Amino acid sequence: MAHAREIVVDERHDTVWASGFGDGTLVAFDCRTLKEKKRVTVEGSGPTGLALDEKSGTVYAADLTNDQIIQVSTGSTAPRLIPAGDGPISVSLSKDGRTAYAANQTGGDVSVVDLRNGLVTKSVATGAGPLSVATDTRTGNVLVVNRTDATLSLVSPRRGAVVETVAVGANPNHIEIAGGSAYVVDKSGAGADGKDQLHRIRLAR
Repeated sequence: MAHAREIVVDERHDTVWASGFGDGTLVAFDCRTLKEKKRVTVEGSGPTGLALDEKSGTVYAADLTNDQIIQVSTGSTAPRLIPAGDGPISVSLSKDGRTAYAANQTGGDVSVVDLRNGLVTKSVATGAGPLSVATDTRTGNVLVVNRTDATLSLVSPRRGAVVETVAVGANPNHIEIAGGSAYVVDKSGAGADGKDQLHRIRLAR
């Protein structure tokens, strides 16, 4: 792969998907044999962040180059292309897998995407340089880190608005949610001994 960008693990199907930003590819590897089992190429695309529907095995990739989401379903090699916002770089899914949330680095917002109809239903401004997005499946809220603004935005898709903004370290780069907390990595080098930092933010129920 050229410029491998991100991976997501499909435990049910013993598969690891990887995105290749440089050559427009999504590649599936067998977890047991480590051999390639599927490759989907979208010419002229730049796939970055990945999300997986664990029930169906369908994988979604943010296409930073073409302002869309690439969907690859189990058993199909023909990708489906779904519109997103301006410069999508990260994607996450709702708990039921019917909605995708794309963090649009150029647009400074999050697109709420109806996957069944392939439409953007809402666009929520979050701040400058959204770089990573994650879904809190307990509440249905979406968390976005804004790299340029050095903030974390808590978005309510139902209300179509940011309900809280939290300052984090400079240059936040990635977010994960686990155990009722959000973990944010920044690349500021502002920590002890000039190292990058990990921030933990407890989430309300």
